[in-house]
Amino acid sequence: MAVTAAELAAVRRLCEGWNTMSLDDFRATVTADCEYRNIPFDDDLHIGPDAMHRTLEGFGQKWDVRLEVLHLVEGDGVVLTERHEHFTHRPGDKSPFVLPVMGTFEVRDGLVSAWRDYFERSHMRLR
Repeated sequence: MAVTAAELAAVRRLCEGWNTMSLDDFRATVTADCEYRNIPFDDDLHIGPDAMHRTLEGFGQKWDVRLEVLHLVEGDGVVLTERHEHFTHRPGDKSPFVLPVMGTFEVRDGLVSAWRDYFERSHMRLR
C-alpha cells in the first residue's frame, strides 16, 4: 500500500512542527486513536491527539526546539524519518543539546495513526 501525498505531508508536519502545533493542529494531523511512543522510555504511551499535545506541549514551554528533517522515506504504508531536534533551554540553566531521532510513522486515511521515536537517551540533557 502506497503512502499518499496527504499522509506524507502529515508526517512532515509533525516532524517539522510538533513543538509549535496547537491541539487543533494535532487533531487535524493524527487519528483519534493514534499511538505515540518514545521507545527509550518504559511505559511511554500516549493515545490520541489530546494526549500527544499535552506531552509535547511541555517541551515547548521549557525549551526552544529547532526541528530538522534529514531523511524521510516511505513505503508499504509506513514513513521512516531521520531527524535532528535541537534543544535550547529557555531559562538557560541547562546545556543545549542535539537529539538524533529515528521515527516510524504508520499512516491511514491521510493521517498519522502511529508514531514511534527511537533515540539514545544519553544525548538528552533535561536536568
